[in-house]
Amino acid sequence: MENKESLIFQRLLWKESIKAVKDSIRFKNFKNFRKHLQEHLPQNSSYVRKRYTSSIVRWFFSDQSLNNLPAKVWHSYKNNQILQDVMRYFYLEKEPIVAEFICKYLIPLEPGTTIQSEYLKDFLIKKYGRVKKDPLKCLSTAIRDLGFTYCNKTTIIVCNLQLPKTSFTILVHYLFALTPQTVSLKEILTHKFWMYLGIRDRNAVKKILKEADTKEIIAKYVVADQLEQITTKYTLNEFLQKKIKL
Repeated sequence: MENKESLIFQRLLWKESIKAVKDSIRFKNFKNFRKHLQEHLPQNSSYVRKRYTSSIVRWFFSDQSLNNLPAKVWHSYKNNQILQDVMRYFYLEKEPIVAEFICKYLIPLEPGTTIQSEYLKDFLIKKYGRVKKDPLKCLSTAIRDLGFTYCNKTTIIVCNLQLPKTSFTILVHYLFALTPQTVSLKEILTHKFWMYLGIRDRNAVKKILKEADTKEIIAKYVVADQLEQITTKYTLNEFLQKKIKL
């Protein structure tokens, strides 16, 4: 149990990860990039740098390739918010317990809601039957660094995240339509990626897709015979190369 907890709630290296993704576009060889991380992460211990490098690779470079979506997004947009939105999705895909807390315990709360550490403890108790200090601290830090909360002394406050329209649309292409095709709204809503971005309700998802249709970023949004679906217009690579924003 202890080893499992330590793995799940290893401290999120958010600043180091963002810098790593940005640095990655300067490299052509993944092996050299990994060596760069092991040598240039800010921690003094070489052992710790290697361990942290492994975590960053697992979260954001799991295919051992530099041709990943976060790097492509940074190369195309050079926009910190869009990059962090996409990275948030990648991290939560690799850390399902943190993702579960966000989807079940944070997303349903109205922005501005105040919670105490007991709220996090309740989740950990339900998962593990007890609470240890390190997992609690790491969970608290992760939801803060990812932008879902901020702290005011001992109080945790739920953030009002800006609607991530561009990053949402990028991920729709990445997850469902690498090439132009028709995707049902049900398929999009069933996937939790939009909650990982901080979108709180299905109506907001529909609003983004309808705006994308109006601005001709997608080919069409159709409601017919109780079936809602979209048809995309660009390949993912075309979308990124054109630096399309919503």
